[in-house]
Amino acid sequence: MFHHLPPDEKGKTVRAVRRVLKPGGEFYMLDFEGPEDAAQGFLAHLLHSSDRMKDNSESRVLGLMSQAGFADSKKTGRRRMLFGGVAYYRAGACSKASAA
Repeated sequence: MFHHLPPDEKGKTVRAVRRVLKPGGEFYMLDFEGPEDAAQGFLAHLLHSSDRMKDNSESRVLGLMSQAGFADSKKTGRRRMLFGGVAYYRAGACSKASAA
């Protein structure tokens, strides 16, 4: 439920994930897309505030992953659902050889 975090907590959360991930490990995340990434469904509009969702854009999420030190961060898929679009992300932790 990444979209429920306040904007200043999102970066801290992604950095904490990166900190505890083993070298060579992978981080997968699924969450609602921001409003500029997909047309928001009627239920999405009712269930989630636009302030929370506008901070959940693809560029913002990928930027936070990169700033946290993840390698090869990317959006790997999306799915349109009754309550809005859902995005799938993947990021890798550097291997021991590249971290040294």
